[in-house]
Amino acid sequence: MKRKKRKKAPAWAVILVAAGKSKRLKSKVPKPFLPMVGKRTMLDLCLASFKKVPGLRYAIIVTRQPFMETAIQAIYRHRLAGIVTKGGEEREDSVRRGLQVMPPGVDYVLIHDGARPLATPMLIERVLEATKRYGAVIPVVPVKDTLKLVKRDKVVKTLDRSKVWAVQTPQGFKYRDLKRAFAKVGNRASRLTDDAAVAEAAGLTVQVVTGDIHNFKVTTPEDLRHAKTLIKRIGRS
Repeated sequence: MKRKKRKKAPAWAVILVAAGKSKRLKSKVPKPFLPMVGKRTMLDLCLASFKKVPGLRYAIIVTRQPFMETAIQAIYRHRLAGIVTKGGEEREDSVRRGLQVMPPGVDYVLIHDGARPLATPMLIERVLEATKRYGAVIPVVPVKDTLKLVKRDKVVKTLDRSKVWAVQTPQGFKYRDLKRAFAKVGNRASRLTDDAAVAEAAGLTVQVVTGDIHNFKVTTPEDLRHAKTLIKRIGRS
C-alpha cells in the first residue's frame, strides 16, 4: 500500500519596514533601532514575535544604508534566515524593494512596521491564518473619537464612526498577488500610505481581522514612553 505524500505547509515571510526618518520623534536613529528593554530594540522585539509563529521562512528588513549592518546582526542574533536591503524614499518604495529581494518558494508575505514593537505572536498568527484563507488581510481596531471631515478649517460633515476603523500592521498577502499589484499600480504606489491601499488600487479585495489596541505605532516621544511602560508591565506579568 502506497503512503500518501504529506502536503507541504505553505511558506511565509515577513518584510519589516525600518527605513523611516523619525522626524516627529526627533531621533537621528530610525525608530526600530531604538533600545526598549536593556539593549533590545524595537526591531529585536518584532523579530522575536514573528519567530514564534510556525512556518516563518525569511525575515526581510528594509532600512537606511547606515543601519544595514545593524539589521544583519539582528537577524543573526535571532537565528533567522533573512536579507537586508536599502529602503526607498517613501514607505511603499521600501516595501517594493523588500518584495524584489524575496527568495523563491514563499507563498505568503506579511508586511510590518518596525516601529510597532508590541505586535504579539497571537495577532501575527491571526493575520497569517486569515491571509491563507482570503489572500489579502489587514488588522483593524475601532475608532473611539468622533471624526469630522474638515476643509479650509470648517467642518464639512461628521463621519459615521461605526464605519471607520484604524488600520495596523502586519498586513498579509499572497506574495505573488502583492508583487503583481505593485507592478500594476506602478509609481502611484509611492503616494499610498499602506500596502492594502496598493492592493485596493490594483483591484484586490482586502479582508479585515481584529487588531490589538497595544499594537500602536511609535511616532512621538509620548508613544515611546508608553511603549516602554507597557513592555515593562508585560515583562513583570
